[in-house]
Amino acid sequence: MTVLAFSCKGELEGDKPGTNPGEPSPKGSPISVVDGKVRFYAEADEASFAVRGAMGLPADDFTGCKLNVNGTDYILQPDSDGNWYADVEAMSNETYNAVLVTRYSGQWYGSSAYKDLAVPFSQFWSGTKTSFKNYPRYASYSAATGNVLTFKDAVAVLELKVKGSGSLSSVKVQSPAGEIIAGKAVYYPSKGSLQMTEGVDFAVVNCTENGNFVPLSPEGTSVAFVLAPSSLRSGLEVTVCSSDHRMMRTSVTPGALTAGSVLTQTIDFSPEPDLVWYEGFDNCVWGGNIMGGEKTKAYSPDGAAMGTTGGSTRDGYSGAYTPVACTNPGTGFIQSNTWSEVSGKRVGTSHVMSDSYVASRAFTDWRYLFRCQEYQGVLAVGSGEGNKARGVMQTPPITNVSGLADISVEFKFCFQDGAGDNILLQLVNAGHITSLKVDGKDAATSFPYVGSVSQAGIDRKTVTIPASALEPKTWHTATLTATNATDGTMLYFAGSDPNSATVHGFYLDDITVRRIADNVRKGNLRLLYWNIQNGMWADQWNNYDNFVAFVKKYDPDICVWCEAASIYKDYTNSAQSSSLRFLPSGWASIAARYGHNYSALGGHRDNYPQEITSRYPINTLFKITNTDTTEKPVTHGAALHQVNVNGRILHFVTCHMWPQSYGFNVASAKRDESTAKHEGDYYRQFEMEYIVSRTVNAAAYSGVSDWILLGDLNSRSRLDNWYLGYPDDDTRLLTQDVVLNKTALKDVIREWYPAPANYLSSTAGSARIDYVYASAPLMDQVVNALIIGDKWVDQVPSVYVPSYYDPSDHRPILIDFDLSK
Repeated sequence: MTVLAFSCKGELEGDKPGTNPGEPSPKGSPISVVDGKVRFYAEADEASFAVRGAMGLPADDFTGCKLNVNGTDYILQPDSDGNWYADVEAMSNETYNAVLVTRYSGQWYGSSAYKDLAVPFSQFWSGTKTSFKNYPRYASYSAATGNVLTFKDAVAVLELKVKGSGSLSSVKVQSPAGEIIAGKAVYYPSKGSLQMTEGVDFAVVNCTENGNFVPLSPEGTSVAFVLAPSSLRSGLEVTVCSSDHRMMRTSVTPGALTAGSVLTQTIDFSPEPDLVWYEGFDNCVWGGNIMGGEKTKAYSPDGAAMGTTGGSTRDGYSGAYTPVACTNPGTGFIQSNTWSEVSGKRVGTSHVMSDSYVASRAFTDWRYLFRCQEYQGVLAVGSGEGNKARGVMQTPPITNVSGLADISVEFKFCFQDGAGDNILLQLVNAGHITSLKVDGKDAATSFPYVGSVSQAGIDRKTVTIPASALEPKTWHTATLTATNATDGTMLYFAGSDPNSATVHGFYLDDITVRRIADNVRKGNLRLLYWNIQNGMWADQWNNYDNFVAFVKKYDPDICVWCEAASIYKDYTNSAQSSSLRFLPSGWASIAARYGHNYSALGGHRDNYPQEITSRYPINTLFKITNTDTTEKPVTHGAALHQVNVNGRILHFVTCHMWPQSYGFNVASAKRDESTAKHEGDYYRQFEMEYIVSRTVNAAAYSGVSDWILLGDLNSRSRLDNWYLGYPDDDTRLLTQDVVLNKTALKDVIREWYPAPANYLSSTAGSARIDYVYASAPLMDQVVNALIIGDKWVDQVPSVYVPSYYDPSDHRPILIDFDLSK
């Protein structure tokens, strides 16, 4: 629960100490009545020192606290020996039931400290510890204790000492036997104990700490739970989640959790090595138990009906003590209900719920929670009272993937009652879905890959849809597998039809991503190509450290870079003086940093040459800048290189076609006319025909069988026209037609991702203009191919020059060959 941290020092308004009764009996004596008063001394029960100590609090500092005896408040004050006492009204029946409280203790109970006592299921790592100072303690007079009231805690503390590295986001405990361990209780002085009247079988300590999270240590970080006394006959299940979405489950061994006691257990936080990302929405504690139905208990900070717009001002660290119906969510929509207000923004920068709410749920780095709402331990997507528009949930990147990985994704889902739409699943940025099962049965056979998104769907007709929002619901389990995931892969869930006015809602929980195989290298030769935009301008200020780390992560044997020359000063689009431009002359030193000892520059006639680097020797046969036609150069140059891979000679044609819609060397005043005549397309066609005639189709190389032609070709392919829908005579297809119709080379990406299901983009937009072509013998030896999207490559407009992207406006292409096939 959230409780503000207050000091209880100072006098309490409206409370006055009793009149001096004269000479009361000393501490430890039987009670005596003097002038109608009995002096009671207050002490903390010995066990209280352990309980309060586990919360980081002193047990015997009663400064500013008051004694409520038989319903009347008295100020505690110290005597000359430092003993705390209060003089209370004498009772003829010698019944004295006392509660030790502060002015802030009322947040823990209802009309009195004996009724509606909160044992919070929603707790906070520092907040609950601090506010526990105000938690009431109880004592009753007996002749055996005389004039000393020994105050005891009615609750128990479970202290988990979590060892490890990183930081915590949440720790949850749950009774597998369904024992109520948190909720509401009454305290019975006659029994000296509390009894739970309602509640839940779990508790969560939120460890987000306003986005700072709770650091772990090798010695163990204390995570303390305030819990109801319980037999714990089946122990407790424990779920520990880190701030980077790692998770492990363990258990607390069976054994009684008694009032006023501390049960301590040490946990070594060591998630399973193959578990790379998890979200169980354990910090989502507000709102109804939508899955459990109308007979279950659930709580919110207040009883307001949320609808789709409520709760926006709630503090995310507020306690939840007010019972709510199972159908009342804990929030309205987390983000705006208008897509244009959230598109392209992360939840941390675009939300309607409070900043503290977003931080408390660790949602800051999530991409979309559009039309999403919190229920108890569940995220609802596209639900909401009266809502007939689909929601979108997109996770942050799965950053614990290293390099390339084959992964499995498992999650629980349930359609909203009355659902009329299916669920669309996507892997965004990287990863190709290869299978999908629902409740163990195959659920799809086709997995289209469009742009940078691989997708699948769950048909609502294959599962049970709840008949009512009030009934208990059944989770279904979906499991998909995918290849070529990276640390930039994100999971996307939405209704599949954005245009239908129907019920799109569904609920999600326990999203688990596991690595099947890491650092997947499926051949013995890896090629990496990338247009690195202005000589990797985005990282030149950083000594290219991020760029080098990126290349090392994918461990290529041969690299080809387009736009391989430095042009601009750091952070600007102002030209750098020629003498200060590090590239292309500095390529040998950069390549050596990622393990390549060979490098060669292609034709260099302007600012956009190509560079090839390799682990294997490179022999540049020739460079192309000019052509046989006067004043019609190959604008960005080209080259033919040989790479000797353990005795096998591979021929690389590197090129970068003219980029403009108008023709080369056309005066500014005539560029619109030139564009209308498609002269840019015709110029690219001219360049490609010249390059092919000098290389792949040249008689001098008629005996060469191993060819790779690659680069930024600034043109569209007829092989993509099922998706593009251009007229057959569209000039944008001319350049690729040269390769497709006049050579025997194969488009590797298109061959690996055949039409009509797949269309991959290679730019920050939706265009595929970067290509790797291979001759038939090499195409037969391709064992993996992809256009990389990872956390660093994820393209965002530069904050310095918005027309540029960080790190590039293009995506890299990676090809694995098995030359032994």
